[in-house]
Amino acid sequence: MARLSDLVNVNINRNTITIQGVQIPVIFTFKSFPYVEEAYGKPYEVFEKDINHMLRNGKLSLGKNEIRLMNALIYAMVRSGGTDCTISEIESSIPLHDLPNIFQVTLDIFNNQSFQQSDMAKIKTEKKSTQDR
Repeated sequence: MARLSDLVNVNINRNTITIQGVQIPVIFTFKSFPYVEEAYGKPYEVFEKDINHMLRNGKLSLGKNEIRLMNALIYAMVRSGGTDCTISEIESSIPLHDLPNIFQVTLDIFNNQSFQQSDMAKIKTEKKSTQDR
């Protein structure tokens, strides 16, 4: 039987970020949504609206809100990529001068996804029905 990895690129959404010289795998999938919400402290829809607002003018500042958004996305992708960590560990392990470059890698992956609001609703509905069993 053929392996899927022999037939297609199974890492199409996977990449790595470099934190303190160490390559950390990152990915953004449906399982990233709860991590975003955990790190940002608000529903995913609010995070998405806020990140789009932050990126609207094309220039990034490193204010408190922008750093919080960046760290939330990085955290979600690191956790989804298989590395166990806390949001505090992400915040304290990435030097401020490295944050924009690391964020850019995660943002590129994030922007290549085409999730819709209806997809998020389906996940929540499926999760509830699975938990009811």
